[in-house]
Amino acid sequence: MSDGYTVLARRYRSLNFDELIGQEAIAQTLKNAVAGKRLAHAFLFTGTRGVGKTSSARILAKAINCPKTSAGEPCCTCSTCLAIGRGEDIDVIEIDGASNNGVEQIRDLRQNAGVMPSRSPYKIYIIDEVHMLSTPAFNALLKTLEEPPAHVKFIFATTDVHKVPPTILSRCQRYDFKSIPTVRIAGHLGKICEQEKVRAEPAALHRIALLAFGSMRDALSLLDRVLSLGAGHITETLLDELLGKPSVAALAGLVGAMADGDAALALRLIHAMLAEGMAPEQALAELMEFFRNLMILRVCGDKTDLLDVPAEWRGMLSKLAPHFDPPTLVHHIALGDQTLRSLRGSTMQRPLFDALIVRLALSPQFTSLRETLENIPPAGEPIAPQKKNESVMARPKAIPATPAPAFSSAVAPPPVYQPSREEPPTPLHESVEVQAPGGHLETLWEKVEKHLLENKGAVIVKMLGGRARLSHLDAAAGTAQLAVPARLVNMGAGEKYRQSLEAALGAVVGRPIRLRIIPAPGEQGRPAEMESPPNTAAPVPVARRVAPPELIRRAQAIPTVRRLIDQFGAQVVDVESPAADPPGES
Repeated sequence: MSDGYTVLARRYRSLNFDELIGQEAIAQTLKNAVAGKRLAHAFLFTGTRGVGKTSSARILAKAINCPKTSAGEPCCTCSTCLAIGRGEDIDVIEIDGASNNGVEQIRDLRQNAGVMPSRSPYKIYIIDEVHMLSTPAFNALLKTLEEPPAHVKFIFATTDVHKVPPTILSRCQRYDFKSIPTVRIAGHLGKICEQEKVRAEPAALHRIALLAFGSMRDALSLLDRVLSLGAGHITETLLDELLGKPSVAALAGLVGAMADGDAALALRLIHAMLAEGMAPEQALAELMEFFRNLMILRVCGDKTDLLDVPAEWRGMLSKLAPHFDPPTLVHHIALGDQTLRSLRGSTMQRPLFDALIVRLALSPQFTSLRETLENIPPAGEPIAPQKKNESVMARPKAIPATPAPAFSSAVAPPPVYQPSREEPPTPLHESVEVQAPGGHLETLWEKVEKHLLENKGAVIVKMLGGRARLSHLDAAAGTAQLAVPARLVNMGAGEKYRQSLEAALGAVVGRPIRLRIIPAPGEQGRPAEMESPPNTAAPVPVARRVAPPELIRRAQAIPTVRRLIDQFGAQVVDVESPAADPPGES
């Protein structure tokens, strides 16, 4: 009977220090230690998975016990080296820390450590995933590790070195294995394909190396999957079919549609990707990685070595990069990350995802309230009419002149007042909330109620009874405030209703919203009972029930607020004081 198939990760495992890829400094240090007979009694190899820790442990064990060691390298041909390579040498004991993590196993190890090796100079213990040992097991090992017999060497390997007690770390010679560069992994995969007599496109091998994230074993496992298809020619198309990821050409077409401001085409392209079975989270992650490559090109230039992509992709990226400025790309990546986190816990993944695609495609058409205020003429002067089909920001369609703001709602957040040189500073230190009566917030809340009625939320609308009022919305921070009757604030089921309201409000606004529910003015209640769980997002301003008339008058005297009142008929509805006045001011 013929032998079974051996996977590539085992068949092409490094046999000596010179074959270690990406760990040359560690390999040279260990070779020097063996050649100079300056061997520590305990070694600790740490690093991410698949970077050569266990292979290095076996190579070091061979170099220590090999009778024909030359310049720190084992011969790899003697019976000792061959037995260690197969894991069959009686003087080199390999232990899995995950399944032998009890104190009894370590006590057995201590007893056996006192026995002299059978045929080799040293008895060597290799403990893989040593961080899995229990605390009593570590304590049992500590004494032997501190004063080991002269014929015993320990080699520990771990992916979580922070879980190893400091008392163990201080008694080991530590080596940190770094992730293997993508170029080195791709080059090694190319050599293996030559030995396996398989043709492979360099771009396809580079893509496999990228997906390995610095792990040679992961790269070899992925290459094994590709070869298991029976294909004698590895191409990017083959990878697309196997991995279910969008091709670079498809991503380039999608980003090109966004650069042209063609939201309809962008939606059609993303629909084609999802129709092939791709999850929205996966498509979004690939899109954000594409934007990251464009950002590096725009910031560092075409010749940068920070762009870890095949040469075939650089030309495609270089053509798209001029259509985006760096701040816009930074904004796109941040917005994509926020949406990705929202998708993982949302039951409305497709609406959120499509809204993001449209938002990215129409980014030049979004403007901030600050820019709007800067373009408002003084009171009494007419506002110049906007020309038909003229963009709000009057910018090139594909290249935003300034970064798009981090919100996607027609309701802009309150501006932070900055006095100009012509406007004298005002002693008012309160934050002012300005709202157009009967305007955006009321219209927005009507849409939320309509959304609830159409999505099995009629019981919530009936419960609110038309008495709810959306008093604040900061789309940039993703926060809002809703005033409801006090009895609803203190309901035991309030958390359930708050989540439903957040989902409806987020669907209308086009981005996740964290909602704070407070009692309506004049009613008693404790808003904390229906408040969204605390997180690191921007703080939600606490609404005042009634602001003193003097503060209202002082707020109305601020030039920026005055312009809002004159142009839009707005009114000051709340003034919030800081926790403490600045020193020396009142």
